[in-house]
Amino acid sequence: MKLQKVQIAAKMPAEEEINFSDKPVQGAKLGRKENALFIRSPRRYKLYTDGTDRVTFLEGSGHFKWARGEVSFQAGESFLVEACGEYEINGACVCIVVRSDQ
Repeated sequence: MKLQKVQIAAKMPAEEEINFSDKPVQGAKLGRKENALFIRSPRRYKLYTDGTDRVTFLEGSGHFKWARGEVSFQAGESFLVEACGEYEINGACVCIVVRSDQ
């Protein structure tokens, strides 16, 4: 598993371009557009990846938690999460997760 802080992607979908679900998942409001997942979470959201996730935080702060540790985040930061299996985003936050199968 590799988790590293990176520059925010130049092009990301805007919230108004995202198709939102009517029902919350894990207490979070979710939306999708192609390979992007928009998450508005009140406290904690679990994800799983064998590929690469680019997680960009638009609002809030908290920490990632996975089998090997924790890393803090705050609004305006972006991270690459590579082949970590299950991980959690803990903290009230809004983020966009862009997935690839690399």
